[in-house]
Amino acid sequence: MRGIGILSRLTVAMCVASLATAAGQQAIVKRLETASVMGMKGAILVKNGQTTTCELALISNKLAFVAANCLDFEPNSNIVDTTSTYQVMVSDGGTGNVGTFTVASTQSHPKYNPKSFANNVALLRFDGGDGVQWKNYIAANPNDWKSEFYVKRTTSGSSWAMPQVQESTGAAPAECANASPIYAANTKDFMCTDKFTTASQDGKTCASPFGTVYGVADPDLAVAAIYSHSVVIGDSLCSSTKVYSYYTILSNFLEWGGAVAGSTIYLYTPDMNYKNNDNPNYVMNDPSGDATMSGLLIGGDLNNQQGEQVGPSSVEQPSSSTIPTMSSVPITQQPSSSPEPVEEEPKKKSNLTTIIIIVVAVLLLLAIIGYLLWRKFKRRPAPTNMGTQYNNNQYAVGGQNYAPEYQDDYDHNTPHLNNRIISQDEYPHDDAAHRASYDYDSKNPDLMR
Repeated sequence: MRGIGILSRLTVAMCVASLATAAGQQAIVKRLETASVMGMKGAILVKNGQTTTCELALISNKLAFVAANCLDFEPNSNIVDTTSTYQVMVSDGGTGNVGTFTVASTQSHPKYNPKSFANNVALLRFDGGDGVQWKNYIAANPNDWKSEFYVKRTTSGSSWAMPQVQESTGAAPAECANASPIYAANTKDFMCTDKFTTASQDGKTCASPFGTVYGVADPDLAVAAIYSHSVVIGDSLCSSTKVYSYYTILSNFLEWGGAVAGSTIYLYTPDMNYKNNDNPNYVMNDPSGDATMSGLLIGGDLNNQQGEQVGPSSVEQPSSSTIPTMSSVPITQQPSSSPEPVEEEPKKKSNLTTIIIIVVAVLLLLAIIGYLLWRKFKRRPAPTNMGTQYNNNQYAVGGQNYAPEYQDDYDHNTPHLNNRIISQDEYPHDDAAHRASYDYDSKNPDLMR
């Protein structure tokens, strides 16, 4: 890259000039000089007159990317709350202050998800002055990078401290995917690290995530990602055993930013044949499940930031916990849980008692109904066959009543016939009377009537 000739430089410059007026286009620019973090402008978001921990990816003296979760939104909406005021505080890269400029408009990504932090980007338009115009490049191709610089910029009043820089050359920790489902579903849209700087708070040493990440294509570099969120293993940044921080890579959102701004966003890559994503409607994949590692999820401005417990044990944890500010101003710790859950227990007991009373009443009513039905059917006369009814020894057969006849002179000593079939000659009755009533033409001549 150092051996690029004058002709090549003119070619690149002409390429840049030809694309500079085309809204939504990106110019692929090959940097012509060695740069360092302290030689590149940086910026911090100021909200309602207070500096935040949110760092910006400067595009020019008119535009900048910021994490959407650094902004205030209308309730249950993806619309930025216009009652909050924003400013951009710009450094010269070191300790020099370029100025503080009022933000004229904000636009968050239409698919930004404040719960999962998907598509966590927004575009700021501000007036950086017309006297000196400048632009920054966005590192676009991770395959170009030999390493990444994690950078933290801080201020004290209107003064800038020297940026803190930590280089990373290794792969992201395996735990990054376990702690953040959105990262697991979009590993090409995030960077993850367990590295952080430290800050002093109320006599404690607290972890402080970096604000931006620069892609390094030795010897050149350009800003590549902005801080999105962290998962803290522990109760807070001041009492953590591990912190996994996630940074949104900007390259897939450059076309969206250019379309919203109506101007060119310049990107940096040494590979002149590289083709960046040109879809202005690009969105991240939705996470496929919950975190498998328990921790405290935080993001955006970490001053007085509310966190949310995530992971397998999150149902047993408080829903939020105040994260200590990284500023030097003491902040009173708020309780990690509210008294509302204590009041829920009597309500649950009252509801359970009401349910039991209703069940008992229903069962008692069913028992009474069953008893009445049983008594009704018990009093009902027994059913008869062939239309026969019994009534005081009267037998009704075919509509005629017959009273039973009794033989008063029955001799109990008369011998029985021993249940055998007898012939008509053996039958002991009068033959004439018997034969007059016997049907000899029947099919069973031995059957007696």
